[in-house]
Amino acid sequence: MPSPVTPDTLRGIVLVTLSATVFAAVDALSKVLADTQSVWQVVWARYAIALPLILLLTPARERGSLFRTASLRQQILRGIMPIGVSVSMVLGVHYLPLAEATVILFSSPFAVVALAGPLLGEKVRPASWAGVIVGFAAVLLVARPGLGHVSYYALFPLMGAAFYTFYQIMTRGLANRGERPRTTLVWTLATGTAVVTPLAILTWQPVSATAWAFMVALGLVFGLAQYLMIEAFAHAPAGVLAPFAYVQIVAATAIGVVFFDTVPDTWTILGVVMIVAAGAWLAQLQRRRA
Repeated sequence: MPSPVTPDTLRGIVLVTLSATVFAAVDALSKVLADTQSVWQVVWARYAIALPLILLLTPARERGSLFRTASLRQQILRGIMPIGVSVSMVLGVHYLPLAEATVILFSSPFAVVALAGPLLGEKVRPASWAGVIVGFAAVLLVARPGLGHVSYYALFPLMGAAFYTFYQIMTRGLANRGERPRTTLVWTLATGTAVVTPLAILTWQPVSATAWAFMVALGLVFGLAQYLMIEAFAHAPAGVLAPFAYVQIVAATAIGVVFFDTVPDTWTILGVVMIVAAGAWLAQLQRRRA
């Protein structure tokens, strides 16, 4: 008999759903800015504006200990991974509709399952491999390798998925070492700001008042999405929340239709359904195992 949904769990589900929706808005704002600003400017806006937002949202009594870590080298290395995700996705959403780019990025959870054995020493069961195969097939449907510009530009979100895979694996490793989620987040934002700022300066393009407004909005939205996700995982187990992260694909599809007039084709819709179903299947397996 399934355990009842507690108020804390329900709050976690609501928060992670909001976070996934806001992450779709992050990519939408990046898509708008990529038309006039350099890639590094867009990535810089995510980090440099999000960092002070997270610090402001953290209770004053906890700020002093936020940067305290016993795994400094691992925190910095992990902090570099999402820079690769950000750059890849800024390029991806610049050339591809939001739905296609987001679906391809979400091949990452399946890669994590596939690599959990050799890199983390975790046992991957045959049923989990079935989910990995379905997820991979869904990505092939959307990317359609060998079928023109879609497959060519799909390389950008595929690179993002690769960075995101190692980002998640390193996150698990740090959690196993006892690192706090907020400490890991702050080090990620601080590392990103330090690395990206000089690159943004070197490639800086003139910024109009409208573009500045979008850049500030991007940083605030990115910081809010990160904060909502942290709070979600503080209220409910990862196995319960994981399927709801796929709301980002649905939100990206809706934003693409409403704001960018890009209606996904039949293959993309089928890929969305397959990857959401495969993700929910893997999450259910993880929950049973836990």
